[in-house]
Amino acid sequence: MAKARFIQDGNSIDYTPGADVTAGDVIVQGSLIGVAKVDIPANKLGALAVRGVFDVVKANEQQALGAALYWDADGNPYNGTAGTGCATTTSGGNTFIGFAQAAAGATDETVRVLWNGPVAVTNTVHNALTAEIADPGAAGAIPVTDSGHCDLVTAAAETRTLAAPTYAGQMLMLSLKTDGGNCVITCATTVNQTGDNTITMGDAGDAVLLVGKVNGSNKRWSVVSNDGAALSTV
Repeated sequence: MAKARFIQDGNSIDYTPGADVTAGDVIVQGSLIGVAKVDIPANKLGALAVRGVFDVVKANEQQALGAALYWDADGNPYNGTAGTGCATTTSGGNTFIGFAQAAAGATDETVRVLWNGPVAVTNTVHNALTAEIADPGAAGAIPVTDSGHCDLVTAAAETRTLAAPTYAGQMLMLSLKTDGGNCVITCATTVNQTGDNTITMGDAGDAVLLVGKVNGSNKRWSVVSNDGAALSTV
């Protein structure tokens, strides 16, 4: 007896919705996720595309070329309607959809995605330190969506803030590219066992490498390399 019988190539699957579906809607069924290519009336047999290349609405975050992307069904698409869903690099509680085929800036409304179909991802792919994270400018918050490097530029004495890491193992390289004045970075967590939470860079080339770790029930940064920066407690 045959162990399996070929049915179709699997680029689309049958789908009968309980309510009207509009072309472009993203449909999540457990870990299976697809896109309606045409309108499908309620209780009528239609189809969902589960593989292909799509332009997908995205969150207000940088998404690097090759980044693993997930569908947040309650996410807030940039310049869209809050809570209607969007692509994000945050894996927790969301459904894997595929990989970015081009880099997208924080304020880009869509990201081009190679939709990988119904697959289970057990090893999440995250950006490397080569991913560029934009300097938010004076008094800005350094993004912590994923790993990468952030080259800081100051025109005078300036500050930045840094939230807790998004996940354990996240890597963030901060360096002072142009020294127009000290850059003081205040972290939401401690950055070492001493309890320091402030990083001050005073000369071009000063740099720290931070790695996310788990401390009890919290995620915290840990300085694993420091070249010239001063660490202190505020």
